[in-house]
Amino acid sequence: MATAALLLAVLSGSTAALSGCTIAIPEPAPTDVETTVAPTYAPPSVLAGHDAGAVAAAPMTFEAGKTLQFGEPVSFADALGQPTEGSMSTPGPPEWKILKNNVAGQSQYSNAGGCLLAYWTTSNQGPLIEAGDDKTSTTELMKYLIPSVTESSLHETTLPWAGEPGAKSPGISFLAFNTKAAKGVMASTFWARLLGNADTGLVATLACPTDALLTATTPKMMAKLSVAPPSN
Repeated sequence: MATAALLLAVLSGSTAALSGCTIAIPEPAPTDVETTVAPTYAPPSVLAGHDAGAVAAAPMTFEAGKTLQFGEPVSFADALGQPTEGSMSTPGPPEWKILKNNVAGQSQYSNAGGCLLAYWTTSNQGPLIEAGDDKTSTTELMKYLIPSVTESSLHETTLPWAGEPGAKSPGISFLAFNTKAAKGVMASTFWARLLGNADTGLVATLACPTDALLTATTPKMMAKLSVAPPSN
């Protein structure tokens, strides 16, 4: 699974020039948790009375994580490479340029403003899962990815919960961690959600040269990236 080194790479790691700006490029990492601790959580195989349509139509809060079918993975839906709306309904060029497409489970994009976006999913999360408590599980995932993080520095937010990015939809709860821009360091937001029933972690990062640009770019990212509910 991607570790804290990935976040550090976003902020101050290896760099590549893009459109006159220097941005950090994180390196992908294996998607599984590597640990010598014996797993303490094994989900059941069937959730009685499961209704995929109802799950998809309702906000995926931390509490609602218990309504997901056991062992059915959840993934991101991505429209970042699609054209933007242009004048007179003529599509313009995509806002986001793809840098890596599902390399070791991670996809990366950049934009003309020098922002870098990455997202990936993780699996085999047993050692981090607190059964029936997605918020605690997500906090443990954050601590695993960023060992120096404190619970007080995390805040709850949402990403779109939709199979089609940009469509009107409920949200899925995430925990987020923010850093301010500084000399040699990009402003960034790091989002994570661990879905215990699905045994799936969802992680996304967005880093921009300034705090203001990060604030302006975040909703544009949300319009092109969502978490797709399982269809059955």
